[in-house]
Amino acid sequence: IASYRDYECRATLEDIFERAKYPERLRVAVIDQRTGEDDSCTEPRLPCSQDSTQTLCKYQPMIDVFEVDAKLSVGPVFARHLAHRMYRGEYFAMQVDSHVRFTQDWDVDLIGQWKSANNEMAVMTTYLSDIIGSIDPVTHKNHHPGRPIMCKTGYEGNGKLRHLRHGQQPEGIPGIHNQPTLHPFWAAGFSFARGHFVVQVPYDQYLPMVFQGEEISIGLRGFTYGYDYYTAERSVAFHMYAVKENKARRQRVKLFWENGSLYPGSGLAGMKRLNGIIGMGDPEDEYFTTDEDEYGLGKVRQKQEFFKLYGIHPETKTVEGNLCKFVGKPMQRKFIPFLRRNRMGIDFSKTDFEFVDPDPE
Repeated sequence: IASYRDYECRATLEDIFERAKYPERLRVAVIDQRTGEDDSCTEPRLPCSQDSTQTLCKYQPMIDVFEVDAKLSVGPVFARHLAHRMYRGEYFAMQVDSHVRFTQDWDVDLIGQWKSANNEMAVMTTYLSDIIGSIDPVTHKNHHPGRPIMCKTGYEGNGKLRHLRHGQQPEGIPGIHNQPTLHPFWAAGFSFARGHFVVQVPYDQYLPMVFQGEEISIGLRGFTYGYDYYTAERSVAFHMYAVKENKARRQRVKLFWENGSLYPGSGLAGMKRLNGIIGMGDPEDEYFTTDEDEYGLGKVRQKQEFFKLYGIHPETKTVEGNLCKFVGKPMQRKFIPFLRRNRMGIDFSKTDFEFVDPDPE
């Protein structure tokens, strides 16, 4: 969990343990970026000497926290880089935002859904649905029949800041059952995979003041290392968006952009590096190349395969429309037959598929 001055961080951390079937098997790393006036993510509501039954007292040995003075924060990419450094070899690794709630027994449900993909390189990831009305307040079971799927993307920004960004994603009743559904993109707010994902595809520490571009960076790099992205059939976590009754409270939360004037030019430099490393920038651009191999592309697949499969044109900074018409059952039927027999990801070299907008009008 990487948190920036978020009052919901503590409740998120409590919920992770309280809703798990096996909380003793969890270990949580928290990057708590805050000022002296902000609540701590990891400090219980009362001293443990007064009430040792509090969740953050009971599970204190399983919580590691690294506190950062808020004014030193240069965005979520560096914060999550620090969080990745706190990985200690666990079998699975999950990344979530600091304002999330979980369903009952989320841990066994999520692991079971991951296993049903029968793919060692599976990453369960998506933009989470909104929390309002989604979890039963008594049983904590999922009351939200739909699930989001990642299929909408497009370029935004101007000049050297232009980048590929995944927008609001569609939701619907799952059409594929007893296994997760393949989709093209990776989401920063919820990601669950074998622990080797954060070892193979670590966050780049040299991308200050970058926000939207992180997802195509991790997503494309992960693809070239052989990882495949899925959305779960059943959601096990829900996000607290700034909508409806949560709108006023969430809009009061400060954002790292308040530090922008302290680090002039860093966002542009970071975005040029991000796009340059993944081959989506302007060829003539110069960028900071330190540790480029460590935070670069893999060798299992080529980036051109990703662009071809999902209709992305980096040379013109455009995308094919209507990708959502392909993602779901058609994509599953097309690609799952190429899952390697050793369960080490989908072998896209077996297909010459190229996505083209089926309805350009």
